[in-house]
Amino acid sequence: MLGLVVIALCLLASAAPTKPSFCHDLDCPNYTVLRSFGGYELRRYEMSQWVTTRDLMTSYDSHKNSQMFFKLFHYISGNNTAGMKIPMTAPVVDIYTPGVGENNQQTVMEMHFMIPHNMQPYPPAPTDPTVYISMLPALDVYVKSFGGFSDHMTNLVKITELKNEINNSSLYYGDHFYTAGYDGPYSVNRHNEVWLAAKH
Repeated sequence: MLGLVVIALCLLASAAPTKPSFCHDLDCPNYTVLRSFGGYELRRYEMSQWVTTRDLMTSYDSHKNSQMFFKLFHYISGNNTAGMKIPMTAPVVDIYTPGVGENNQQTVMEMHFMIPHNMQPYPPAPTDPTVYISMLPALDVYVKSFGGFSDHMTNLVKITELKNEINNSSLYYGDHFYTAGYDGPYSVNRHNEVWLAAKH
């Protein structure tokens, strides 16, 4: 089974689809737009490997968010078993799963950097025990894009807007959502997204 996964990743890594302009000069996950709607679209993402860390939050904590980012940044800066620097990719994807933990009052937050395409089959392992390589399966997501500087509250507003625009809760999983940021902190022309995983 592992051999089949590696073969699949090698084939995906060798593919070179047209990259969206908002990825700039960075590797981005490969996807196909299945359908475009008025204010959102349905995409199909290919299977890919990401470096990941997670935390449990009672409420959104920007300090924890920053700590998680730098754990992943240190991985690509050389805190890996190969001691190598790894190019930054886009987007930074966060997955929020609310309603867990004590009295269902906590949220699991996972932060992800995609492994570059040419390293997808065999990424070096992290040396930080709280950082790990994860496989994101092929996935269909409803995506709402927006510009400007985003923050957690803006993302929550956009997720609500996306749900209202879809207007059918049977079409997506409502127990978690994704945010995707494509730009560094000093970029002016920014591209942000929120995702909902589509049901089949």
